[in-house]
Amino acid sequence: MINNAPGVRLAMVPSPPRWLVKLVEETGCTALEKSIHGDPLEPPEIEKLITKVPFHVLAAAADYYARKTRGNRGSFTINLYVTYTNVCVTACSFCAFYRPPGHPEAYTRSPEEVARIVREAAEKHRVLEIHMVGGNNPELPLDYYTRLIKLVKEAAPGARLKAFTAEEIWFIARNTGHSVTEVLETFRELGLDALSGGGTEILDEEVERIIAPRKISPGEYLRVHEEAHRLGIRSNVIMMYGHVEDPIHVARHIYRVRRLEERAPGFISLIPVRFNPGNTALGKTRLYREKARLDGEYDLRIVAAARLALLGRIDNIVAYWVSMGDKLAQAALSHGANDLGGTFYNEAVISATHGRSTGGKEPRELAYMLLQAGWQPWVRDTFYNYLWRPESFTAPWLLEETAP
Repeated sequence: MINNAPGVRLAMVPSPPRWLVKLVEETGCTALEKSIHGDPLEPPEIEKLITKVPFHVLAAAADYYARKTRGNRGSFTINLYVTYTNVCVTACSFCAFYRPPGHPEAYTRSPEEVARIVREAAEKHRVLEIHMVGGNNPELPLDYYTRLIKLVKEAAPGARLKAFTAEEIWFIARNTGHSVTEVLETFRELGLDALSGGGTEILDEEVERIIAPRKISPGEYLRVHEEAHRLGIRSNVIMMYGHVEDPIHVARHIYRVRRLEERAPGFISLIPVRFNPGNTALGKTRLYREKARLDGEYDLRIVAAARLALLGRIDNIVAYWVSMGDKLAQAALSHGANDLGGTFYNEAVISATHGRSTGGKEPRELAYMLLQAGWQPWVRDTFYNYLWRPESFTAPWLLEETAP
């Protein structure tokens, strides 16, 4: 095992090689020049990385630092995605997963049922991480969550529990009459290892008013993460793009994440998530049709800009194959990403936009994707401790298929 240690640190930014310095100087872009030395950027400078810098130079710089920072170890974890309820009163326009209270398709699983699902997955797949999230269900008392955590940890004692978004933590606190600190401390004592990254889309009030007006504000979202970090609970952060945002909104999101990491370190990874319109309300709007950026270059520029703007602060940028698709995720691995997230057995939220589950991927598939992108494949845990190198790789066209 290669131990990266779950503790928080400020990474030293390697000096850029001469070829990269020369390439960057030729662009005349001061923002890019600052970024390759790890200097913090303001939102307009991050926006320039996304929109103005020559694509090949941006890609070369981001890929160099991704591989240099991670020692050319590309990674994923073996994880189960489990949801405890789809009941939610927040009604986000981009979400096809939630159901309002009383809906015929609404469900709330008992802690015992969730534990059974986890136990079966742990026995079958040797999972290293339980990724558990749900909706904002006003009917659930605090002891539902405490029993849920307790039983899930007992069902898979060897796995890390990465659970609850900052949005869920805030809602649970308000709904049960507790403070965010009290909820986080209680969950930590019961075995919560890390927070998931969901609960925000773009950390910008202007965008949130359009796509999720009932959600907590970006400032409140960040305060939950800050409090978690101060209590020793590390977290992840997503960034959902490709809907109604402009590049400056993406830039503000990355900037606010870096500022929080400087103030209260604790982020494990940034996960850019492409919006999947599917059967969502947002995907049917005229505004989405007019504003959505569908070209793959936009995705890759965001990944690359995130790598460079967070250099020295957050080492891990995830190519989230669940939302990007396999090919674009593989391309992201050459544009600043170093990780594929995980197997995500039974992923349910993004899958809901298409009305079907992805079912997840096997480790050999993810290992092959990494290998083809020029990385050494490694299986990791939640905190990016590298555990072992997979021994087998499987080309997609060689996977066994079910006969028709």
